[in-house]
Amino acid sequence: MTRMLLVAACGALAGLGVWQAAWSTRAGKPDLGADLAVLFTAPATTRVAPLTRLSQWLCTLMRDHGLGGLLRGDDVRIADRGVEAHMAARLLHVVAGAAGGLGLAALTLLVAVAPPVLSAVFVVGATLGGLALADRPVRRLARARRRDAALATAVYIDLVRILLVGGLPLPAALSAAADSGHGWTFGHLRRALTGARLRGIPPDVAVAELAAAYPLREFTDLARTLAAARAGASPVLALESRAAAIRQAEGARLRGQEAAADAQMDLPAAAVALVFVAFLAYPLLSMINSTVGI
Repeated sequence: MTRMLLVAACGALAGLGVWQAAWSTRAGKPDLGADLAVLFTAPATTRVAPLTRLSQWLCTLMRDHGLGGLLRGDDVRIADRGVEAHMAARLLHVVAGAAGGLGLAALTLLVAVAPPVLSAVFVVGATLGGLALADRPVRRLARARRRDAALATAVYIDLVRILLVGGLPLPAALSAAADSGHGWTFGHLRRALTGARLRGIPPDVAVAELAAAYPLREFTDLARTLAAARAGASPVLALESRAAAIRQAEGARLRGQEAAADAQMDLPAAAVALVFVAFLAYPLLSMINSTVGI
């Protein structure tokens, strides 16, 4: 009896396996029509957030009316952010600032009687403060990267010039100098030169693409210098003159900052002097006017 049950179970399992194999073969039969329908089906449109649409519309409107400079496109690109994304952040900060200004104006009206002009000043000031707060990190990062690009590019050019004097060819000297440095500028130069080797393009073309992605004068000048060296000019002299020009421009910028800081330090002293002169002159004028008719 047990042997019969075992044989029946084995037969049932074998039959189930055969049926499953036949069904899977039939179900897996390719359907060319279904595959073509999937291939040529239009992609599903993703829904765009209202804030993103508004920021895109504002960016397009400002560019069409010649107000593209207000978008701070260069700073945004150097900071590795999108113009539309930064505009969306601006809108959020402006709305938050306006709400804060309205709340402060309402609180002022509840505490004491204030003129409507003061409420308008609160709202406008808070809105402009929100806009400045949104631009502040982008401007700070762009300023730091511009300073890093100026100094690091001069150092990179000096390294390339030393390696060229040592006997290395220009492509090897460019790669070796980029590999020996660290930081934001050296990292981008290293990636650009690596991409140039992989794609089989000249180094100056890769640096020009880097300058198009990050609008920095140092990258543009470096690409032109490399192009001139590849065209037959002396690479050592070209790089030496470029490094000297970068250092002179950086020195002029630092001297301008020092002059501006000195002027800012002199301004409070001048204001105090004017207030002191007014403090002395007002009683004297009052005495003269009071004794004119005597």
